[in-house]
Amino acid sequence: MAAIGACAAAAAQPASTLDTVVVTAARDAQLLRSVTADMSVIEREAIERSGATGVADLLAQVPGVQITRNGGPGQVTSVFLRGMGNQHTAVLIDGVRYNSQELQGGAQWAGLPLAQIERIEILRGPAAAIYGSDAMGGVVQIFTRQGDGPPRAYAEAGLGNQGTSKLATGIQGGANGWRYGVHLADERSDGFDVNPGNPYTPNPDHDGYSHGSLGLNAGLRQGIHDFDLRLQHSRLRAEYDQSPAPFEDHDVVRNTTGTLRWQAAWSDAYQSVLQLGHARSDNQRFTASPESADGSSSNYLLQNQWRLGNSRFNIDLERREDRLRTDYAWTQNTDSRRVQDSLSAGWRFTRSAHQIDANARHDRVRGQQSKTTGGLGYGLQINDELRWVVSAGTAFRTPTLYERFTGQAAADLRPESSANVETGLHYRAGARQLSAVAFRNRIRNQITYDWTSSPACNCYRNWESVEIKGLSLSGSTRVDRMHLGLSLDFLDPRNLENGRLLPYRSKRMLKLTADTLVAGWTLGTEAQLYSARFADTENSALLGGYGVVNLYAQRALGKDWTLLARLNNLADRGYAPTQGYANAGRTLFVSVKWAPAQ
Repeated sequence: MAAIGACAAAAAQPASTLDTVVVTAARDAQLLRSVTADMSVIEREAIERSGATGVADLLAQVPGVQITRNGGPGQVTSVFLRGMGNQHTAVLIDGVRYNSQELQGGAQWAGLPLAQIERIEILRGPAAAIYGSDAMGGVVQIFTRQGDGPPRAYAEAGLGNQGTSKLATGIQGGANGWRYGVHLADERSDGFDVNPGNPYTPNPDHDGYSHGSLGLNAGLRQGIHDFDLRLQHSRLRAEYDQSPAPFEDHDVVRNTTGTLRWQAAWSDAYQSVLQLGHARSDNQRFTASPESADGSSSNYLLQNQWRLGNSRFNIDLERREDRLRTDYAWTQNTDSRRVQDSLSAGWRFTRSAHQIDANARHDRVRGQQSKTTGGLGYGLQINDELRWVVSAGTAFRTPTLYERFTGQAAADLRPESSANVETGLHYRAGARQLSAVAFRNRIRNQITYDWTSSPACNCYRNWESVEIKGLSLSGSTRVDRMHLGLSLDFLDPRNLENGRLLPYRSKRMLKLTADTLVAGWTLGTEAQLYSARFADTENSALLGGYGVVNLYAQRALGKDWTLLARLNNLADRGYAPTQGYANAGRTLFVSVKWAPAQ
């Protein structure tokens, strides 16, 4: 079942969270309360109220998530879900795989256009039996804005310190089976010096960014058929420090994703889905030695779903075609391709207080080792308020095209694999929600760049075994007009080869939220506290623990206008998100939104 008491319980999930419909857990719509996995949901209202500058900042409010970033927004960002590496989370946009094939993979979080997002579903735990490679730590699925109903237009403008600004506008609606939407946004900032005191390439300038995005969607519902087309494009220009002054290092990243989906309900018992998707990321690096990387992924999915009595069955066929072209000055360049074909099957059985979820999948990777994965979950509704779930699953990660084909792969390089077990108790009575989830995830053949062995191979090889154990506690409640949320995570992420802790993972994370209504204002606060963590694999560079407190206020200005103010890092805490890099310090952002009521 879902872990419904997120730290972001007040900010990230509605009060009726158990009635929320999700699709990520099984690639099929189901109530959040019926999920035998550990999930959180972030809706559009919470996204707007959060004032977050990026998707990673928003995810940081969710239980089990910690991020690192080389400075401020627009910089290289990693998301650790349940202590797993950035490359171990499968990220999808409207069902299309977004993970990069460059370097060690994972999503390029800075390039995701937050302004185009309607909601985010976060699935913690392995899901390779449904989604294939990379889903070892979990899945983050992003759903973009979709039109429906009477035409609705909006416009938003905002300003903040550090030269920060935001402009956004759009219109969406639908009638007679048709639906449509157009959304545009531009966000930019002068930034700050992200790498102060750099003794190697000192460049004490401000490192700003600009991020423009466009979202288009159209759909048609006719009888048993539903057609949906979505297109997203964004351009990010982000400055950083790699070369000495006066050279201005910067990246230009263009991301495009598109989805064409046809769903048909042939009968009450059978429906099918055909989805075609494509994602492309073009990275241009303007440094003293210019570089570029152009990656793409095409996805073809055919789903078949049957409902017979208390059972739901699915058989899915999927093909994924990846490509990577690189032009680097420091490694062998590649124009490489890979095809993965898969067959998966699932069964969900529900009867009385019992539920069983079973999934199995086989991925055939051309020219590389193929993998078979499985997942099994059980849920027991003990009474009206209390539910117990237990699950186990295996997962894998195929080496990225960069790891495999740039002349840096060991001769016997093969996929990583993992096995996870977990159990949880979930309680809900009215506005009170409590959740406790314990898990253990073991990773074998983790791929690491070896430059320290004797003699060093200076290559990517299967070198390490890792075990991550954790306990996640969360809850929320409402007291009069105040909504309170809390999450507390305990994590033990270890390299089994030497017993050392994995870098940049805090062993304890505490997250608090509170909001209330006062004289027409919605006033809220968020606090995130992290224990100390190491910045290296040898556990010799210790970064101290830190805490951040953010405030926000929102008020309706008449019928159609809303004012939002956001103050981040209230105490101006000078913590290091990544060793050697600075954070943005205290920032203030104020915006006004116009959205005529219907």
